[in-house]
Amino acid sequence: MIKGITIRSDDHENFFKRSVLLFLSNGYKISAIYGTGAYSQTINKDRHGKSGLPSTEEYMNTPEASSVEVAIIDPKGDFVPFKEHNEDVRGNTDFETLLKIAAWADGLPYNA
Repeated sequence: MIKGITIRSDDHENFFKRSVLLFLSNGYKISAIYGTGAYSQTINKDRHGKSGLPSTEEYMNTPEASSVEVAIIDPKGDFVPFKEHNEDVRGNTDFETLLKIAAWADGLPYNA
């Protein structure tokens, strides 16, 4: 299923964003991002950026997000639209749904 992973962080004054890119064995990728400017929520269910940056200790010792913005990217680099929304990204996605999306994407045929 998961062949590899890349994690990125973009932090600067009054802005932060985290991204995780999962590389699937069928050539697809799943992008999950959260933070300021993304359709995601903090662990307290607020929109990211509403109350400013968490402290370094909060980053290290507490979960940062309760939902993420998700996209599926095909082997050619194009977004795969979500059928229920007919959009390229799915915002405020809880983690149970993210796992279901990952399982679905893992079953897609390789079409490079």
